[in-house]
Amino acid sequence: MKKIFVSILLCLPMLAMAQNWETVESNSQKTTTQKTKAASTKEYVYARYCGNVVPVVDGQVMWEKDFTNNLSAEENYNHMLEFLTAMTKEEIQFESSKISIVNKAEHKIVCHFEEWLTFTNKFLSLDRTRMIYTLTCDCYDNKVNVKIFRISYWYEEERDGGNRYKAEEWITDENALNKKHTRLMKITGKFRRCTVDRMEEIFNNIIISYQKS
Repeated sequence: MKKIFVSILLCLPMLAMAQNWETVESNSQKTTTQKTKAASTKEYVYARYCGNVVPVVDGQVMWEKDFTNNLSAEENYNHMLEFLTAMTKEEIQFESSKISIVNKAEHKIVCHFEEWLTFTNKFLSLDRTRMIYTLTCDCYDNKVNVKIFRISYWYEEERDGGNRYKAEEWITDENALNKKHTRLMKITGKFRRCTVDRMEEIFNNIIISYQKS
């Protein structure tokens, strides 16, 4: 009995120490965990670009949106002509961006845009492409219809003329997503992501322009 009591007393310090023990992650484990968290966050942020976000109509990539309001066709025409004229003068636009043709009687506007689409802009690292597209605007009583199509890219044009791509062969689900359509491809994915953002920006700017008028 005395031996058992002594043994228990000897174990007590060890039990007390055990309560303060904890596992320690190695630096490699921490790094792996951080990378996994970063990758998961990035995939979560980019998840929305893997959905049905690049519309294809009759084999052509085309964004289209109607904007309803209480204005007449002529008022909508004047408003959109002013908005699109201002858009051709944005800092990201090339001099070739312009109002191509108009039909005042039918309240139609056709524009040609060439602008910088920036992927990343960091210290000593600028990755961007020229994006070229056609924008048409049809104005009616109480409604404006805007289409953006004939989208193409001129990438790294300063390097031996660069490379040219059409949206249909570059940013569609088949070309910009993995086989399971769960991730963006490294190169084409950035074109898809930034194009989607730009199209949304244009449409949002139109809404804001009407709210301010």
